[in-house]
Amino acid sequence: MRMFLPNRKASILVPSGPAHDPDRKHLFIVLSDPVTDEKVVLLVSISSVKPDRWNDESCLLYPGDHSFIKKNSFVDYSSARIEPGDKLLRGVKSGKLIPQDPVSDDVFERICAGVMASRRTPRNIKQFFLIHCTD
Repeated sequence: MRMFLPNRKASILVPSGPAHDPDRKHLFIVLSDPVTDEKVVLLVSISSVKPDRWNDESCLLYPGDHSFIKKNSFVDYSSARIEPGDKLLRGVKSGKLIPQDPVSDDVFERICAGVMASRRTPRNIKQFFLIHCTD
């Protein structure tokens, strides 16, 4: 099993399937180190590009950008979330969440650039990002 620390560039598979496909998982990327007294982190979700659906083009990812990505994908900033790091660690220990390889510096920078560029990023996520994720 890969080691997982809820720090920037870490990635993790999170269950996200519908009732008819409960084993489906989405890749999430951690954009912040743990911050505040609650040790929360900012996560963004990666989704496959689907030609018949809306896809946020603020940050497109391709096979080779990450070991889990097998199809053209995009960062779904609309589903970004702030979660306690210890909740993620409990999920890993229980087997519900599956650690993956961290993202490269280049991919991480592209994902971060999209946070502010996307019109779908919720306002509270943009505020958190500006306070905790920029140097």
